[in-house]
Amino acid sequence: MSETKKLIAISGITLAVYMGMKFLLPYVIPFLIAYLLVRLLNPATEKICRRLVWKKEVIVSVLLTALLVLGCFLIYLFYGMLTGQIRRIAMNFDYYSHCVCGFIDNCCLMVESHFGINVESVKAFIYTEIETATEQVRVYIVPEVVNYSVRYIKKLAHAGMFVLMLFVAIVLLIKDYDEIRERLGEYQLYRHFHNITERMWKHGGMYLKAQCMIIGVVIVLCTVALWLLGNPFFLVLGIVIGLLDALPFIGTGTVLIPMAVYQLFQKRFRLAFCYVGLFLLTYIVREFLEPRLIGKKLGIYPIVMLIVVYAGLYLFGTAGVVLGPVALLLIMEIWREINLSFTEKKK
Repeated sequence: MSETKKLIAISGITLAVYMGMKFLLPYVIPFLIAYLLVRLLNPATEKICRRLVWKKEVIVSVLLTALLVLGCFLIYLFYGMLTGQIRRIAMNFDYYSHCVCGFIDNCCLMVESHFGINVESVKAFIYTEIETATEQVRVYIVPEVVNYSVRYIKKLAHAGMFVLMLFVAIVLLIKDYDEIRERLGEYQLYRHFHNITERMWKHGGMYLKAQCMIIGVVIVLCTVALWLLGNPFFLVLGIVIGLLDALPFIGTGTVLIPMAVYQLFQKRFRLAFCYVGLFLLTYIVREFLEPRLIGKKLGIYPIVMLIVVYAGLYLFGTAGVVLGPVALLLIMEIWREINLSFTEKKK
Protein backbone atom coordinates (compact mmCIF):
# COMPACT_ATOMS: atom_id res chain seq x y z
CA MET A 1 0.00 0.00 0.00
CA SER A 2 1.45 3.37 -1.04
CA GLU A 3 2.00 6.20 1.43
CA THR A 4 -0.77 8.25 -0.18
CA LYS A 5 -3.27 5.41 0.20
CA LYS A 6 -2.17 4.90 3.81
CA LEU A 7 -2.71 8.59 4.56
CA ILE A 8 -6.16 8.54 2.93
CA ALA A 9 -7.12 5.35 4.80
CA ILE A 10 -5.98 6.70 8.19
CA SER A 11 -7.77 10.00 7.54
CA GLY A 12 -10.95 8.12 6.65
CA ILE A 13 -10.72 5.96 9.78
CA THR A 14 -10.12 9.04 11.95
CA LEU A 15 -13.10 10.86 10.43
CA ALA A 16 -15.34 7.80 10.83
CA VAL A 17 -14.32 7.33 14.49
CA TYR A 18 -14.90 11.01 15.20
CA MET A 19 -18.33 11.05 13.52
CA GLY A 20 -19.33 7.87 15.32
CA MET A 21 -18.32 9.18 18.74
CA LYS A 22 -19.78 12.62 18.15
CA PHE A 23 -23.16 11.69 16.70
CA LEU A 24 -23.79 7.95 17.20
CA LEU A 25 -22.28 7.25 20.64
CA PRO A 26 -24.84 9.31 22.65
CA TYR A 27 -27.64 7.09 21.30
CA VAL A 28 -25.96 3.72 21.91
CA ILE A 29 -23.96 4.45 25.09
CA PRO A 30 -26.34 2.52 27.44
CA PHE A 31 -26.11 -0.58 25.24
CA LEU A 32 -22.35 -0.25 24.83
CA ILE A 33 -21.92 -0.03 28.61
CA ALA A 34 -24.30 -2.98 28.97
CA TYR A 35 -22.15 -5.01 26.57
CA LEU A 36 -18.97 -4.17 28.52
CA LEU A 37 -20.60 -5.04 31.84
CA VAL A 38 -21.94 -8.31 30.46
CA ARG A 39 -18.44 -9.24 29.34
CA LEU A 40 -17.21 -8.56 32.86
CA LEU A 41 -20.08 -10.32 34.64
CA ASN A 42 -20.51 -13.32 32.33
CA PRO A 43 -17.62 -15.48 33.68
CA ALA A 44 -18.71 -14.98 37.31
CA THR A 45 -22.35 -15.57 36.36
CA GLU A 46 -21.51 -18.88 34.67
CA LYS A 47 -19.61 -20.06 37.76
CA ILE A 48 -22.60 -19.23 39.97
CA CYS A 49 -24.93 -20.98 37.51
CA ARG A 50 -22.94 -24.19 37.86
CA ARG A 51 -23.44 -24.11 41.63
CA LEU A 52 -26.99 -22.77 41.87
CA VAL A 53 -30.07 -23.79 39.90
CA TRP A 54 -30.73 -20.20 38.84
CA LYS A 55 -30.99 -18.62 35.43
CA LYS A 56 -28.25 -16.23 34.38
CA GLU A 57 -30.60 -13.26 34.13
CA VAL A 58 -31.82 -13.87 37.72
CA ILE A 59 -28.27 -13.99 39.05
CA VAL A 60 -27.32 -10.81 37.19
CA SER A 61 -30.46 -9.05 38.44
CA VAL A 62 -29.54 -9.88 42.05
CA LEU A 63 -25.91 -8.76 41.55
CA LEU A 64 -26.93 -5.51 39.84
CA THR A 65 -29.54 -4.73 42.50
CA ALA A 66 -26.94 -5.21 45.24
CA LEU A 67 -24.44 -2.99 43.39
CA LEU A 68 -27.12 -0.35 42.75
CA VAL A 69 -28.14 -0.23 46.42
CA LEU A 70 -24.51 0.03 47.51
CA GLY A 71 -23.82 2.74 44.92
CA CYS A 72 -26.86 4.81 45.94
CA PHE A 73 -25.82 4.57 49.57
CA LEU A 74 -22.28 5.78 48.83
CA ILE A 75 -23.58 8.60 46.62
CA TYR A 76 -25.97 9.69 49.36
CA LEU A 77 -23.14 9.51 51.90
CA PHE A 78 -20.74 11.72 49.94
CA TYR A 79 -23.12 13.95 47.99
CA GLY A 80 -24.10 16.18 50.90
CA MET A 81 -20.50 16.54 52.06
CA LEU A 82 -19.19 17.27 48.56
CA THR A 83 -21.87 19.82 47.61
CA GLY A 84 -21.52 21.49 51.02
CA GLN A 85 -17.80 22.03 50.45
CA ILE A 86 -18.36 23.28 46.90
CA ARG A 87 -21.05 25.67 48.14
CA ARG A 88 -18.72 26.98 50.85
CA ILE A 89 -15.98 27.62 48.28
CA ALA A 90 -18.40 29.49 46.00
CA MET A 91 -19.85 31.60 48.82
CA ASN A 92 -16.40 32.59 50.12
CA PHE A 93 -14.74 33.07 46.76
CA ASP A 94 -14.19 36.80 47.42
CA TYR A 95 -12.24 36.00 50.58
CA TYR A 96 -10.06 33.47 48.78
CA SER A 97 -9.38 35.88 45.92
CA HIS A 98 -8.35 38.48 48.53
CA CYS A 99 -5.92 35.95 50.03
CA VAL A 100 -4.50 35.21 46.58
CA CYS A 101 -4.05 38.93 45.94
CA GLY A 102 -2.16 39.29 49.24
CA PHE A 103 0.04 36.37 48.28
CA ILE A 104 0.76 37.97 44.89
CA ASP A 105 1.63 41.29 46.59
CA ASN A 106 4.14 39.51 48.82
CA CYS A 107 5.71 37.76 45.84
CA CYS A 108 5.96 41.01 43.89
CA LEU A 109 7.56 42.81 46.84
CA MET A 110 10.09 40.04 47.20
CA VAL A 111 10.97 40.17 43.48
CA GLU A 112 11.32 43.96 43.54
CA SER A 113 13.47 43.99 46.70
CA HIS A 114 15.80 41.19 45.60
CA PHE A 115 16.07 41.79 41.86
CA GLY A 116 15.01 45.41 41.43
CA ILE A 117 12.46 44.49 38.74
CA ASN A 118 9.31 46.53 38.36
CA VAL A 119 6.43 44.08 38.16
CA GLU A 120 3.49 46.50 38.34
CA SER A 121 2.29 45.65 34.84
CA VAL A 122 2.37 41.91 35.60
CA LYS A 123 0.55 42.47 38.88
CA ALA A 124 -2.11 44.59 37.16
CA PHE A 125 -2.66 41.88 34.56
CA ILE A 126 -3.04 39.17 37.25
CA TYR A 127 -5.45 41.35 39.24
CA THR A 128 -7.57 41.91 36.13
CA GLU A 129 -7.78 38.18 35.50
CA ILE A 130 -8.70 37.49 39.15
CA GLU A 131 -11.45 40.11 39.04
CA THR A 132 -12.81 38.61 35.83
CA ALA A 133 -12.80 35.10 37.35
CA THR A 134 -14.47 36.40 40.54
CA GLU A 135 -17.21 38.05 38.52
CA GLN A 136 -17.79 34.87 36.52
CA VAL A 137 -18.07 32.85 39.73
CA ARG A 138 -20.41 35.39 41.33
CA VAL A 139 -22.72 35.66 38.31
CA TYR A 140 -22.78 32.11 36.98
CA ILE A 141 -21.42 29.53 39.41
CA VAL A 142 -22.72 30.72 42.80
CA PRO A 143 -26.41 30.77 41.76
CA GLU A 144 -26.03 27.31 40.23
CA VAL A 145 -24.38 25.83 43.33
CA VAL A 146 -26.42 27.56 46.02
CA ASN A 147 -29.90 27.40 44.50
CA TYR A 148 -31.52 24.10 43.62
CA SER A 149 -33.73 24.25 40.54
CA VAL A 150 -36.01 22.12 38.40
CA ARG A 151 -33.05 21.29 36.17
CA TYR A 152 -31.48 19.19 38.91
CA ILE A 153 -34.69 17.19 39.21
CA LYS A 154 -34.76 16.70 35.43
CA LYS A 155 -31.12 15.56 35.44
CA LEU A 156 -31.89 13.14 38.26
CA ALA A 157 -34.85 11.79 36.26
CA HIS A 158 -32.63 11.37 33.17
CA ALA A 159 -30.03 9.55 35.28
CA GLY A 160 -32.74 7.25 36.66
CA MET A 161 -34.00 6.45 33.16
CA PHE A 162 -30.43 5.78 32.02
CA VAL A 163 -29.82 3.36 34.91
CA LEU A 164 -33.15 1.61 34.28
CA MET A 165 -32.37 1.24 30.55
CA LEU A 166 -28.90 -0.07 31.42
CA PHE A 167 -30.33 -2.56 33.92
CA VAL A 168 -32.86 -3.96 31.42
CA ALA A 169 -30.28 -4.09 28.61
CA ILE A 170 -27.81 -6.09 30.75
CA VAL A 171 -30.47 -8.60 31.86
CA LEU A 172 -31.75 -9.13 28.30
CA LEU A 173 -28.27 -9.32 26.76
CA ILE A 174 -26.80 -11.82 29.23
CA LYS A 175 -29.77 -14.11 28.74
CA ASP A 176 -28.81 -14.80 25.10
CA TYR A 177 -25.17 -13.64 25.18
CA ASP A 178 -23.57 -16.94 24.14
CA GLU A 179 -26.10 -17.60 21.38
CA ILE A 180 -25.76 -14.07 19.97
CA ARG A 181 -21.96 -14.38 19.86
CA GLU A 182 -22.19 -17.76 18.14
CA ARG A 183 -24.55 -16.49 15.42
CA LEU A 184 -22.62 -13.27 14.83
CA GLY A 185 -19.40 -15.30 14.52
CA GLU A 186 -20.62 -16.56 11.13
CA TYR A 187 -20.14 -13.09 9.61
CA GLN A 188 -16.73 -11.83 8.45
CA LEU A 189 -17.48 -8.24 9.49
CA TYR A 190 -18.23 -9.33 13.05
CA ARG A 191 -14.98 -11.32 13.20
CA HIS A 192 -13.06 -8.15 12.32
CA PHE A 193 -15.05 -6.24 14.92
CA HIS A 194 -14.36 -8.99 17.47
CA ASN A 195 -10.60 -8.88 16.79
CA ILE A 196 -10.54 -5.10 17.27
CA THR A 197 -12.56 -5.16 20.48
CA GLU A 198 -10.50 -8.06 21.88
CA ARG A 199 -7.25 -6.13 21.43
CA MET A 200 -8.81 -2.97 22.82
CA TRP A 201 -10.19 -4.96 25.77
CA LYS A 202 -6.78 -6.49 26.44
CA HIS A 203 -4.63 -3.35 26.15
CA GLY A 204 -6.99 -0.41 26.61
CA GLY A 205 -9.13 -2.14 29.23
CA MET A 206 -6.07 -3.08 31.25
CA TYR A 207 -4.76 0.48 31.00
CA LEU A 208 -8.07 2.11 32.00
CA LYS A 209 -8.62 -0.33 34.87
CA ALA A 210 -5.12 0.33 36.19
CA GLN A 211 -5.55 4.09 35.88
CA CYS A 212 -8.88 3.97 37.71
CA MET A 213 -7.28 1.97 40.53
CA ILE A 214 -4.35 4.39 40.79
CA ILE A 215 -6.67 7.42 40.70
CA GLY A 216 -8.79 5.84 43.44
CA VAL A 217 -5.75 5.22 45.64
CA VAL A 218 -4.50 8.79 45.10
CA ILE A 219 -7.94 10.27 45.87
CA VAL A 220 -8.18 8.28 49.11
CA LEU A 221 -4.62 9.23 50.15
CA CYS A 222 -5.15 12.94 49.42
CA THR A 223 -8.61 13.07 51.01
CA VAL A 224 -7.47 11.38 54.22
CA ALA A 225 -4.25 13.42 54.41
CA LEU A 226 -6.04 16.75 53.84
CA TRP A 227 -8.67 15.80 56.42
CA LEU A 228 -5.93 15.02 58.97
CA LEU A 229 -4.28 18.37 58.15
CA GLY A 230 -7.55 20.15 58.92
CA ASN A 231 -8.28 21.37 55.38
CA PRO A 232 -12.03 22.22 55.27
CA PHE A 233 -12.26 21.23 51.59
CA PHE A 234 -10.53 17.88 51.90
CA LEU A 235 -13.08 15.95 49.80
CA VAL A 236 -13.24 18.42 46.88
CA LEU A 237 -9.47 18.87 46.77
CA GLY A 238 -8.85 15.14 47.17
CA ILE A 239 -11.04 14.34 44.16
CA VAL A 240 -9.59 17.16 42.03
CA ILE A 241 -5.99 16.20 42.86
CA GLY A 242 -6.69 12.53 42.12
CA LEU A 243 -8.21 13.34 38.72
CA LEU A 244 -5.35 15.71 37.83
CA ASP A 245 -2.88 12.96 38.64
CA ALA A 246 -4.18 10.95 35.67
CA LEU A 247 -3.35 13.72 33.17
CA PRO A 248 0.10 13.53 31.51
CA PHE A 249 2.67 16.11 32.71
CA ILE A 250 0.20 17.61 35.20
CA GLY A 251 -0.15 15.39 38.25
CA THR A 252 -0.75 16.13 41.90
CA GLY A 253 1.97 18.78 42.05
CA THR A 254 -0.27 21.18 40.11
CA VAL A 255 -2.31 21.69 43.29
CA LEU A 256 -0.08 20.51 46.15
CA ILE A 257 3.07 22.47 45.28
CA PRO A 258 1.28 25.89 45.07
CA MET A 259 -0.47 25.04 48.34
CA ALA A 260 2.90 24.28 49.93
CA VAL A 261 4.41 27.52 48.60
CA TYR A 262 1.45 29.52 49.92
CA GLN A 263 1.81 27.96 53.38
CA LEU A 264 5.54 28.69 53.25
CA PHE A 265 4.89 32.41 52.63
CA GLN A 266 2.40 32.34 55.51
CA LYS A 267 5.21 30.90 57.70
CA ARG A 268 3.23 27.71 58.32
CA PHE A 269 6.25 25.52 57.77
CA ARG A 270 4.71 22.33 59.13
CA LEU A 271 1.79 22.50 56.66
CA ALA A 272 4.15 23.37 53.80
CA PHE A 273 6.30 20.35 54.64
CA CYS A 274 3.20 18.12 54.87
CA TYR A 275 1.92 19.23 51.45
CA VAL A 276 5.32 18.57 49.87
CA GLY A 277 5.41 15.19 51.63
CA LEU A 278 1.94 14.36 50.30
CA PHE A 279 3.07 15.26 46.78
CA LEU A 280 6.10 12.98 47.09
CA LEU A 281 3.94 10.19 48.53
CA THR A 282 1.43 10.32 45.65
CA TYR A 283 4.29 10.45 43.13
CA ILE A 284 5.93 7.38 44.68
CA VAL A 285 2.59 5.53 44.82
CA ARG A 286 1.98 6.12 41.10
CA GLU A 287 5.55 5.16 40.18
CA PHE A 288 5.21 1.98 42.26
CA LEU A 289 1.73 0.92 41.12
CA GLU A 290 1.81 1.87 37.44
CA PRO A 291 4.39 -0.67 36.17
CA ARG A 292 2.85 -3.44 38.30
CA LEU A 293 -0.74 -2.81 37.22
CA ILE A 294 -0.16 -1.81 33.61
CA GLY A 295 3.01 -3.72 32.78
CA LYS A 296 3.72 -3.18 29.11
CA LYS A 297 2.80 0.28 27.91
CA LEU A 298 0.40 0.99 25.06
CA GLY A 299 3.24 2.20 22.87
CA ILE A 300 1.95 5.79 22.98
CA TYR A 301 4.33 8.59 23.94
CA PRO A 302 3.19 10.79 26.88
CA ILE A 303 3.22 13.93 24.69
CA VAL A 304 0.90 12.19 22.22
CA MET A 305 -1.41 11.21 25.08
CA LEU A 306 -1.45 14.83 26.28
CA ILE A 307 -2.37 16.06 22.79
CA VAL A 308 -5.10 13.42 22.55
CA VAL A 309 -6.57 14.37 25.95
CA TYR A 310 -6.56 18.07 24.98
CA ALA A 311 -8.17 17.32 21.61
CA GLY A 312 -10.74 15.12 23.35
CA LEU A 313 -11.64 17.93 25.75
CA TYR A 314 -12.02 20.33 22.85
CA LEU A 315 -14.09 17.96 20.68
CA PHE A 316 -16.18 16.06 23.26
CA GLY A 317 -16.16 18.25 26.36
CA THR A 318 -15.36 16.78 29.79
CA ALA A 319 -15.95 13.23 28.55
CA GLY A 320 -13.06 13.78 26.14
CA VAL A 321 -10.59 12.93 28.91
CA VAL A 322 -11.68 9.32 28.36
CA LEU A 323 -13.05 9.49 24.80
CA GLY A 324 -9.84 11.05 23.39
CA PRO A 325 -7.53 8.13 24.33
CA VAL A 326 -10.27 5.60 23.47
CA ALA A 327 -10.65 7.17 20.00
CA LEU A 328 -6.88 7.03 19.43
CA LEU A 329 -6.75 3.38 20.52
CA LEU A 330 -9.74 2.54 18.28
CA ILE A 331 -8.09 4.22 15.26
CA MET A 332 -4.85 2.29 15.91
CA GLU A 333 -6.64 -1.06 16.23
CA ILE A 334 -8.82 -0.53 13.13
CA TRP A 335 -5.71 0.33 11.12
CA ARG A 336 -3.93 -2.74 12.51
CA GLU A 337 -6.88 -4.97 11.55
CA ILE A 338 -6.89 -3.53 8.01
CA ASN A 339 -3.16 -4.21 7.69
CA LEU A 340 -3.58 -7.78 8.95
CA SER A 341 -6.43 -8.42 6.49
CA PHE A 342 -4.40 -6.92 3.64
CA THR A 343 -1.40 -9.12 4.54
CA GLU A 344 -3.56 -12.28 4.66
CA LYS A 345 -5.08 -11.53 1.25
CA LYS A 346 -1.61 -11.13 -0.28
CA LYS A 347 -0.65 -14.57 1.05
